[in-house]
Amino acid sequence: MEEQPQMQDADEPADSGGEGRAGGPPQVAGAQAACSEDRMTLLLRLRAQTKQQLLEYKSMVDASEEKTPEQIMQEKQIEAKIEDLENEIEEESWDLEEKLLDIRKKRLQLKQASESKLLEIQTEKNKQKIDLDSMENSERIKIIRQNLQMEIKITTVIQHVFQNLILGSKVNWAEDPALKEIVLQLEKNVDMM
Repeated sequence: MEEQPQMQDADEPADSGGEGRAGGPPQVAGAQAACSEDRMTLLLRLRAQTKQQLLEYKSMVDASEEKTPEQIMQEKQIEAKIEDLENEIEEESWDLEEKLLDIRKKRLQLKQASESKLLEIQTEKNKQKIDLDSMENSERIKIIRQNLQMEIKITTVIQHVFQNLILGSKVNWAEDPALKEIVLQLEKNVDMM
């Protein structure tokens, strides 16, 4: 609205010394009044055209914002696909969570089973150790050990006697393979056998 007075001022001819106003000649005053009315109608017409153009632009913008039935259908299909995918992902995640829970249960069962087996093994080892300790401390084992020690001593004495017999006979035992084997066998410690 402020632009109208500016346009009128710009369209009015410059005063040439005060003529052309209400106090000027009547022809000029009438011409100015007609010119002023023409300007007013021109401005009103321009204003109406601008409003019309604005309405047209607005309707074009609104029309471009309005969606066609095809666009609406496509958007609905996309939304449906998104919803289906979300449901599928949710089902996938539930399946994975169930599998994870099953794996954890199996793992716990295996852990419990291994702990019980380990406990059984430890119990069996302790029992064997107790049995072995009781066997070692038994009289029968002591007697068997004493007999074994005595037999080892007798065998050692016999070995030494045979070695001395062979060496005392001054036979070259290194040349005879049978004697050589016997002498080497006699040198072995019976405790190590």
